Amino acid sequence: MTSTENASLTTDQTARVVLIRHGQTDWNFEHRFQGQVDIPLNETGREQAGEAAENLLAFAAAEQENQPDFRWDAVLTSPLSRAFQTGEIIAHALGLEVSKTYDGMQERSFGEAEGVVVTPEIWGDLEARFNGIEPLEDLRERGIAALNVALSEHRGKNVIIVAHGLWIAQVMEELTGEDMVLPVNGAITELPLELLEHRSTDFSSTESPSSQAI
Repeated sequence: MTSTENASLTTDQTARVVLIRHGQTDWNFEHRFQGQVDIPLNETGREQAGEAAENLLAFAAAEQENQPDFRWDAVLTSPLSRAFQTGEIIAHALGLEVSKTYDGMQERSFGEAEGVVVTPEIWGDLEARFNGIEPLEDLRERGIAALNVALSEHRGKNVIIVAHGLWIAQVMEELTGEDMVLPVNGAITELPLELLEHRSTDFSSTESPSSQAI
């Protein structure tokens, strides 16, 4: 369990919040650890961002059947270009701009492993092979803290957050207490606001390498 008050989030229970993994990069395609190396989207990634925007427009249209005034209010992102570029494409389609970036939404730092091709063997022995790997507990703690700040600054707003695969999976695990599958590039994960009543979780790692590297 995280040790800070940031692990307990409070927000308007009528608002909607979604988490989106950035579109594909060349390093995703090559199955390399990206971590906090600033790799831009490739053409496939830009297409995935456009598809995510279409899905968000469809989401809004469905919500408007019950809430005619529903709209997306803000797009927030990690400062890394693959997330920011995804957010820009989505924001443009929604008639918005990226409102703000949050350092705490960056992907896990993989230290000396960044740029290395992911294999099951490397993934299973990551910390022993490479220096500078960010502990999962630290990733979860800063992820929850960033959510806390972002949602308090956009209280009552319908918010789109564009971040990173492991960041999303670990934040969701922290909030649900359940193992989460790493989302694919461009995937949308809705964050039910009842999850923001923080639950105690086990920080032991059970994740395995995805079909595209992190």
